[in-house]
Parts: sequence; structure tokens; C-alpha cells
Amino acid sequence: MPRPILTSLFALLVVAAAQGATLQLKDGRTISGEVGHTTGVADDPFDPSPGAGAVPVTSTLIVDDGLRRTFLHKTAVRDILDGEDERQVKIRLWQNEADRGSAIGSVGQLVRLTPFDEFGRRIYEMRAAGGSLAVIQGVTEITPIYTRVEGLSAEPRSYVWDMRLATSSIPRDTLDRILRRALPQDDLDSRLQAVRLYLQGERYHDAQQELEAIRRDFPEAEGFEDDLRQLRQLAARRLIAELELRREAGQHRLVRRLLASFPPDGVAGATLRQVREMLDAYDNDDAKRREILGRLSRIVEGLSEPRARAVAGEILAEINAELSDVTLGRLTAFAELSKGSGSLSDEQLASLAISGWLLGTNQAVDNLQVALSLVRVRGLILEYLQCGDAGERERLLVDLRDAEGATVERVAELLRLMKPPLDILEAGPSEDDPSAKDQGAQQGAGAGVADITERGPGFYEIVRPLGDGHLRYLVQLPPEYDPLRSYPAIITLGGAGYRPETQLDYWAGAPAEGRAADGGALGRSGQSMRHGYIVVAVDWLGPQQSRYGFTSAEHLTVLAALRDARRRFAIDSDRVYLSGHDIGGDAAWDIGLAHPEHWAGVIPLLARADRYVGWYWKNAEFTPWYFVEGELDGGKVAASAREFDRYLRPRFDATLVEYLGRGHEAFSDEIQRLFDWMGRRRRGAAPEEFECFSLRPWDNYFWWVEAEGLPEKAMVAPAAWPPQRGVRAVPIRGRKYAGNKLGVFARTERVTVWLSPDLVSFDEPLEIELNGRRVTGRGDFVEPELGVLLEDARTRADRKHPYWAKVTAP
Repeated sequence: MPRPILTSLFALLVVAAAQGATLQLKDGRTISGEVGHTTGVADDPFDPSPGAGAVPVTSTLIVDDGLRRTFLHKTAVRDILDGEDERQVKIRLWQNEADRGSAIGSVGQLVRLTPFDEFGRRIYEMRAAGGSLAVIQGVTEITPIYTRVEGLSAEPRSYVWDMRLATSSIPRDTLDRILRRALPQDDLDSRLQAVRLYLQGERYHDAQQELEAIRRDFPEAEGFEDDLRQLRQLAARRLIAELELRREAGQHRLVRRLLASFPPDGVAGATLRQVREMLDAYDNDDAKRREILGRLSRIVEGLSEPRARAVAGEILAEINAELSDVTLGRLTAFAELSKGSGSLSDEQLASLAISGWLLGTNQAVDNLQVALSLVRVRGLILEYLQCGDAGERERLLVDLRDAEGATVERVAELLRLMKPPLDILEAGPSEDDPSAKDQGAQQGAGAGVADITERGPGFYEIVRPLGDGHLRYLVQLPPEYDPLRSYPAIITLGGAGYRPETQLDYWAGAPAEGRAADGGALGRSGQSMRHGYIVVAVDWLGPQQSRYGFTSAEHLTVLAALRDARRRFAIDSDRVYLSGHDIGGDAAWDIGLAHPEHWAGVIPLLARADRYVGWYWKNAEFTPWYFVEGELDGGKVAASAREFDRYLRPRFDATLVEYLGRGHEAFSDEIQRLFDWMGRRRRGAAPEEFECFSLRPWDNYFWWVEAEGLPEKAMVAPAAWPPQRGVRAVPIRGRKYAGNKLGVFARTERVTVWLSPDLVSFDEPLEIELNGRRVTGRGDFVEPELGVLLEDARTRADRKHPYWAKVTAP
């Protein structure tokens, strides 16, 4: 008799993650689990008990999915959907778990971890007072979301410990061995439990493999063909989604190769049509590029003036080499007008192509002399950005001012569309000006060049002078890296005792062993590679450093790595995410608060709030935050509860995740959700109104306001911590008013107001006030300055949002 397997298997997909409810968040994320309300992070989330007569304020939501608790403010939620009764598969394993003994209250740093054996047992050895502590653990429950691992009874001492792991993090072969031992292999219903587990966990290939094994082992059973067909269809849809992700990341060669070899067996016609449409889109783009290049080649060859033909030929060769899905839009005006009735001359069409390539199609001009001049202007800009000599830069600036078409507006567009000014393997200058805009009252780096080493596919080590020492960081580029594409980037800081390579492994995956077919190294294949992120791992720790120092040198190292990486790699300055583990998480937390203008998001993992963090908490309003902690990591959640509660309020964008029964570890279980969160966040425009706080002289610039000479009595050096009684953080406030007016409020000796068209209009009079007193008159205009624009692009290396002018007072 056919078995209604699909009815029982696939109907559960809709509740695969349902445990009480599903939250639809305003940012697009969905989080499922048992929902509770809490008065504070350190309180019992499901049993708030206010004192007598007190009224609990439960504005913080907590979602417990059995693996972790996720804390959010209720204003982050768009809707809460009631879930069905829990129907998740739960496979329980017998273990001799410890019900008495020493309770694990804090999990130290991991020393040794053995693999799970077929009985689901392993040894977890951690650092403890006086040495190390080894605990025998066993899997007691497996669900699609989490696997419960508990301490087992042992001699001479047992340890009570309930830890949760993401089931998705357990390799297929390991999980298969455990399930085969736990489930009777001669019982069909038990075997189908494993299929349901994989299905609810969206491990469709694993479910298919298990169901095929069941069909072989139970030939008398019927009704599996439809199940297998639908599993193949689900796997095909998952593959399509992966290909779409890779396509968005610019990995077109990989996508085309996988589309061409897409397995058609058992796949629905609609899915195969989608595959065909994706391949056709690639073919159409290829044909369009060939047509545009052929048309442009004929036009360039027809130019009568030899010099114009030569310069246009150089740009044609550049376009031919670099025309892609990213750059094709630059030639839209040329593509449309060059196939018309011939009303435009070859000179005008060539001008549209050249200027569109340099400035973007919306800024294209039909004056060939201006277009050819822009080619020279771009070359001068590149020289300026690469130059470490101030006198030579001044000479280049004079040449630029004399060049036809070199307006501030066009130079800004050229900057935006250029490749990074330093080639990946080009040493280049390493000068960092000692300006406050770069890094507060810091000594800049001296002249020198970088030492760059290629250590694997897309994997580079950069070492360059910085101050009296040097800066070292590692970079992992995503597959098919294109310097004309704009990539999100993760700046990551390691914890005590860990090398930057460990941070690369976390975000980008460990390098694969073996060699590729061409004999080269295989490289990495982790999440940043899938999603198309650049990862920058900063070597920021000093020898034997065990604590974050909150120092200017540490800030300078991180910010200098960010700037240097933006000079060499195509980093989208609106999608830079600062992260760190352990004391690297402490550093990320502090630096994210002290310099919020740089980040699209900050991700402290295993971090503890300390020192300046509590004084700067209001600065957190302007940056998204994602904290990851372990329930048993030395009480960090309780120690930082005041700060978490401050962030979990309206107008703040904060998520806190606490893993159940987990301690001091990397939390790779969370990485998929981290990329989902990052993918939904971009750095916004500079706020029109802000108030930030400072206790250190180098924490003195916030977006368009830079303050020099903050009150010494309010400045507290890390070595002089804690602050004396009566010290208050210095507020620095900026506000944009109607009518093209800016106001700055700060107790400082000098203020520089940085101006860009994103903030003000240069076509109207601009009024600026400092502490209520006018700096510019109501009828005064502020003119954009080419020198300010280029120097800002050179020092901050943010070519997407450079400042065009500045006003300093007094």
C-alpha cells in the first residue's frame, strides 16, 4: 500500500521553525520561537517579577528558539504571527546524563574538542582555574534547529551542563552516524524520522539521500517516488536561490558554469524555464556588449583628428577589457543615440561614450575636447591620490585647475567611478596626515612603502609603516573580484591569543586542502565568499596583550587599516561592518561608538561593556548593532546588561543574541543570520541632527563636525581611568536647519565644518553658526574647492562621499 509520506513530511515545512510565534521585523528579517517580554536583559525573560507596587515596563521582546535567545525592542517588530502548536521533529537519545554534580556556571576558553562518536559523545576541554577542565558530553535531543548536548555522569566527578548547538552546524556524516545508532534501522517509521528532520532543517539533499537509502532497505514500501521528486524540486529551488545570490555578488563565471550543468532530472518545467531565462539573459548581455563595442570601434576608427583617435583608442581598449554588468550602464546614452538616425557626428558619439565611461551616463557630454580632457583629468587625479609628497600634490592641483572640464562636480563623479587608486600589489605611499579628521591628535605615519604578499587566491598580507611602528592586515577578496564593482567589507578584530588568520577563517572559511585542476591553491569557500564580501583582518594586538586598552594607538591601527584597504580594494564605504571577537569585540564596541560615521553596522561578539562604552552610549543611536554572547561566558551578559538595556529602546537599532549553555567560543552557528542582518543595512547619509559625546581628544570628529582643542579637564586618558568626580563627557552637536543653515554646538577651541552636496546647497547662501554665533553671514556663499575635495578623498579614502568644502572657526 502506498504510504502518504508527503502529507506528513512536506506539510511540516510551514512549521519547521515554529515554536510559539514568528516575528516579522521591520528590516525584513523573520525570527521564530517562543516569545516573551522582559523588563531588562538581566531579568528572567519569561517570569518578570516586579517589586510590590511596581509596574513592569516590558518593552523588550525575547525570542527563544531552543538554541538561543534573541532580544529586540518591540518597535523593531512589524508583526507577530501566532504559530501553530509545535510539530517539530524531536529525536531523543538515551544518555546517562548527569542530574547531580558540579554545575557548569562559566565556560572557559576552548582547549580541546573531540569529534562526536557514533553514540553522540565527545570531550569538551576548557581552561579553568588552576589548569583545564574536561567534561564528557552527550547528545540527548536533536531537532531541526538545535541539538541538545548535556554533561554525562562520569567518575570521579560529573558536571551538569545543558548546551545547545545549531543542528545545521553538525556535518552530515557525523549526524548520520549518530542517527543510525539512535534510530532502529529496521523500523520504517523511525527511519522516516530522520528524513523529516532533514526536511524541516531544509537539508533537502540529505533528506533525499536518506529517503533513497530507505527505499533500498525497504523495497516493499511504496509511495516514495513522489516524495523523491518533490525533494529534488526543493533542492533545485535551493540551487536556484544560491545561483541568484552568487549572481548578485558578481560571480558570473561560476553562475554560468552551474547553469549550463544544471541537473534536469526530476525538476519541474517552471524551474528549468527559470534556468533557461537566466542563461538567455547572460547571452543577451554578451550580445549587447559585442554590439556596443563594435559600434564604438567603428566610430573611433572614423575620427579624423589623429590625437583624438589615439586617446579614444586607449579608452576603447579599456572599455573592451572592463565592460561588464557593473559598467554597462555607463554607456546607455551612447548605446541609445548611436543607433539613431545619424543626427550626431562621430565626434559627438565618441564623446558620449568616453565621458559616459568616465562620469556615468547621466553626466555624459557631446563635446569631444571636454571628453578627451577628462581622460587627462582622471590621470591627474590618480597621480594626486597616489602621491605622498605635498609639494608634488600642489603642482598636480594647479594642473587640474587649468584642465578643461575639471569642475568640482565632475571630479567628484570621476572619483566615484574610478578604480581604487592603488593596485592590489602596488606598494604606493604610506603617508597618513596627522590631521584630526584622520585620527584625532595623532602623529601621522612617516613616508614609506607597503610590503604586500599574495598568500593564496584573493588572499593578501599588507604591511606598511604607521607612526613609529607598522600596520599589518590581511585581506580575503571574494571570487571573481572586479575592482570596478563595489563590495561590502567586514573589518574584523581578533581576540587575545588569536592571529588575524583565525578571523579570516571565521568569516571566509578555512583554506581548502589540496590543489585545483590547474595546480593552484583551492582557496576559501565560507560565507563571505558566497555573499561577495571583502574581509579585512587587522593585526591590532600587541605582544602578549590580554585586554583591550581603549588607546589612541588601537584606534589609529583600525582606522588606518580601513583607509588603506579602501585605497587598494573596491570597498563600498556605505557597507563597511566592524566586528570583533573577545577583546576584539571590546575594541569594536568602543571604536564603533567613538567613530560611528564609518560603519554600516557593528558586530561585537563575546564583548563586555567597559570604561568609555558606558559614557558614550548615546552615540550608539546612529549605528546598527548586533551583539552575540554566550550564556555561560563569565557573566558578560549580566555585566553589560545596563548598556544592552540602553540600546534596546526606540530610535536604536540593536539585536542581542545569547546562546544557551554556551561560553567563550566563536559562534559560527550565528554567521548565516549575521550575513542576513548585514545584507539589510547600509550606512545612511550624515544625520541632519546629532549629539555625540567624547572623553578623549581623538574622539573629536562626527560626520561633518570636527572639533579641536576639547576641554582638557573633561579629557580622560585610558591610563588615568577612572574619571575624577564631576567629570562629564563633552557633547558635540550638529544640526541642519531649514534655509541652508547649519549650527554647531561644542566647547572647543576650534571647529571645522565639512560640507558636501549631500548636506547643503552650494547654489544658495549658506549660514553657519557656532554656539549661536554666526561664522558665515546670511548672504554668504561657500564655494566648493577642488583642493579640499581631493585632499579629503586622499586622506579619508572615501571616494563615494568626499567633502567639497570646509569652514573653520574661529
